[in-house]
Amino acid sequence: MIGWWLMGEMLQRRSPWTIPNLLATTFYGERAYRPGFIVPTWAGLAEAFAVYCAAGILFAVAGRERKGGWLLLLVGVAAGLSLDWFNFGVVLKRLNPLVQIYSPDQLIAVSHLLYGAALASYPGFARQLQSVGESGPDPDLNAPDLNAPDLSASGFSAPNDPGAPVPPPIPDTAAPELPVPERPASEQSASDQ
Repeated sequence: MIGWWLMGEMLQRRSPWTIPNLLATTFYGERAYRPGFIVPTWAGLAEAFAVYCAAGILFAVAGRERKGGWLLLLVGVAAGLSLDWFNFGVVLKRLNPLVQIYSPDQLIAVSHLLYGAALASYPGFARQLQSVGESGPDPDLNAPDLNAPDLSASGFSAPNDPGAPVPPPIPDTAAPELPVPERPASEQSASDQ
């Protein structure tokens, strides 16, 4: 849905961050309503993300035993439009009058229709998650790698192998001094003599 907002504003040749910045005016005042991505944009994105994730969770919990179909799609679209009315028509109208004045109503209504249709697709995702959970862990994940080299003959083993030999400690001795070669007398300068 936020992606629809960004794309819709770009198609209208405006800053894609218009709606998130408009939502950010709830927290930062009118100084947040500017084109471009600015620090308050994060607050607008977070507000939208929190509200619509919470609504999605409530929808999934309320209809957890439902099967997908046209009825669920209609209920999802109705829930999306109801959320549009409640969020933009009731809550933000009272909290932040700038949203009521500057919000692109058609773009937001279409985004809520798409959001409602997406809500109706949750039974398919739930079935996929349930089938993954019922099948258990993949048995191939714990199987030994047959292409791995055999290190047992070399005396080395995996670092987490409890039977792995422990290497001897490194001696803490100073490096031996290397002898300094003497220069021949012909190469010595007058200052050395």
